[in-house]
Amino acid sequence: MYINSEHKKAQELLDEQKFEKSLLAFNKALSLDPNHPDILSHRGVLYLHMNQKKKCIDDLELSLRLDEDYGFRYAALAYAKDYFGDIDAAIVLYEKAVQVDPDDAISHNNLGLLMEKRGYQQKAKDNFERADRLAEIQDDMLGKLDELEAREDNFISNNGQQTNGQQKKDNPLPKPGSQMKPQGERLQPKKLATDSPKTFGSVSKDLVTDKNVFKEFVAFVKNGFKLKK
Repeated sequence: MYINSEHKKAQELLDEQKFEKSLLAFNKALSLDPNHPDILSHRGVLYLHMNQKKKCIDDLELSLRLDEDYGFRYAALAYAKDYFGDIDAAIVLYEKAVQVDPDDAISHNNLGLLMEKRGYQQKAKDNFERADRLAEIQDDMLGKLDELEAREDNFISNNGQQTNGQQKKDNPLPKPGSQMKPQGERLQPKKLATDSPKTFGSVSKDLVTDKNVFKEFVAFVKNGFKLKK
């Protein structure tokens, strides 16, 4: 998730809303890994919180140009465009986001909200329904992971401490919920964004998101809870 130690420090400071110190750390992170799309994207989020529109958009646009095959880059820029009042540009970007990543429930949801604002009720309904279906799939996948962890924990508790050759392995993948939704909150599409003022937490949840984790997890489940060799 973090590209270098300064990136990690910057993100932690951002979470604590220590914006000026976070900016210094992000700048150092970029000096170590110039033009890295993840660092630029996260610094763009910081600039959004600091209400620095041009710097926010510049970082997110550069991040997108460097990583055009990643749907989240379009979604992050779309969110910022909407945040700063450019709904039409946000719609175009969300449409691109779901084209690149059709399984992105958050983008389908947010696109639906903007379509609703523009009066395109049927298009909004279609996107909401798609977001709901994807959220159900995610919850099912998370449930399967919870069941797997419970069985593993139960096996260990029933068999006592294992030998060095039988020690419990770490989960082969990070638990998706923790990275897809910081604070462990599961996806509820129609509640992700509202007309109420955007808070620090809601913006962070929508922009600082690693969608690749869930894709890897779905493949992991389909492969019988085994990592592909």
